[in-house]
Amino acid sequence: MLSQASLQGRLLRVLLVAFGLVTGVLITLDYLAFKSGISERVAQRSAAEGLVEALADADEQVAAAIVRATELQFNRSRRAAGLPDIEDLAFQLQTADGRLVYASAALQGLAPLSPEQAHQDVALVRGRPYWPWQHESARWRVTLLEPVVQDSLLLRWLGGGLLPSILVAIPLLLLPLWWAVRTGLAPLRRLVEALAGRDASTLTPLQLDLRYAELQPIVGAIDGLLARARRHVERERALTHNTAHELRTPLAVVAAQAHALAVAPDAEAADLARQGIQRGVQRSSHLVEQLLTLARLETPGAAQAAESVDLVAVCRQHLIDLTPLADTRGMEMALVSPEHVQARVFLPAVHSILDNLLRNALNHCSPGAQVEMRLQHEDGQLCLEVVDDGPGMPAEERAHAFERFYRGQAAGPGSGLGLAIVSEAARLLGGRVFLADGEGTRGLRAGVVWPDRPG
Repeated sequence: MLSQASLQGRLLRVLLVAFGLVTGVLITLDYLAFKSGISERVAQRSAAEGLVEALADADEQVAAAIVRATELQFNRSRRAAGLPDIEDLAFQLQTADGRLVYASAALQGLAPLSPEQAHQDVALVRGRPYWPWQHESARWRVTLLEPVVQDSLLLRWLGGGLLPSILVAIPLLLLPLWWAVRTGLAPLRRLVEALAGRDASTLTPLQLDLRYAELQPIVGAIDGLLARARRHVERERALTHNTAHELRTPLAVVAAQAHALAVAPDAEAADLARQGIQRGVQRSSHLVEQLLTLARLETPGAAQAAESVDLVAVCRQHLIDLTPLADTRGMEMALVSPEHVQARVFLPAVHSILDNLLRNALNHCSPGAQVEMRLQHEDGQLCLEVVDDGPGMPAEERAHAFERFYRGQAAGPGSGLGLAIVSEAARLLGGRVFLADGEGTRGLRAGVVWPDRPG
């Protein structure tokens, strides 16, 4: 089993990486500065110019002594710097006409460097590369040769110079950071303890003060989640209560009619009892079917299974399926739409909208009523609505019409779940539901508007 990552360990690793990056950047900057100084011969030029000025009034013997003393001093300082494998500088002193006056041990027995050789990037002396520099005055010509330092050795020097400082800085930064992280995580530990100590049925807000502004959104998000869970639980409790209430009536009818059938004195009474049983079973079956439809629509991720369909063909099929019901009630149905509307939709949601809007219109309108289904496709929006010329719905009831089991004062047959199913289906399509007056303020216009997702 893999161990869980630690925030403190992560911060420690990040800080160490940051130290590594800072060290790398500093070494790079020092390396580039060194290379720039060598390229421009800054130190050599300064040393050679200073030496020529010191030799201005000296005779050859004194001048040679001064150059030798300078060489000893410079090389002693280089070795005292503690840089491993560092090599000595080499000096060469000539008169203005090129006569050799002094040469370091490394240059003994060699011809003096000419001005052309001394102004090259690198001069080879007995196979050893040097960075040369030469400075002339009216009397003297001073040549300074610095051994070429390989990049690997230079980087070792630079890293060795920074390493002690970095090793001192790391613990001085890590300890305060560790303490800050440890104390900063204390509110989170309190939050974990508060959540762990809660009963599963406790959905009241945490009301914790986590001290830091950055942590306050966590408590806010958890309290928001608890509030939504609380509303969901209350909603499900209400659903259970209302479902039991709605089922009790048809089941009571079935039980009463079953008793009537058992004691029926004649065939006519038995037939009436059987019809009563059939109506009770049909009502119970319809309620269960609507509850299952609502549960399917509320399943997380349900709308991911979208498919490309011709909505006009889907609407026509629903009208055909419900034509027998409309005929038995003496009602007429019609479809107003373009020839074809191709769209990408979650088809079960569309079926639920069509079925429930049409059945609501057929169930609540009087015989001879007109029911018209309209499908529009404009400005990237799809609008599907059912318009009837029935009794309509008072404006004060429309605000509650999409609640589960809500039934208005003039409600006809049904359980009050139809428009709740339509609302949930509209949510899955990413749209909204609406209720409005029908044509000429008579009847009802119910529908759904959602954005088009071309198929």
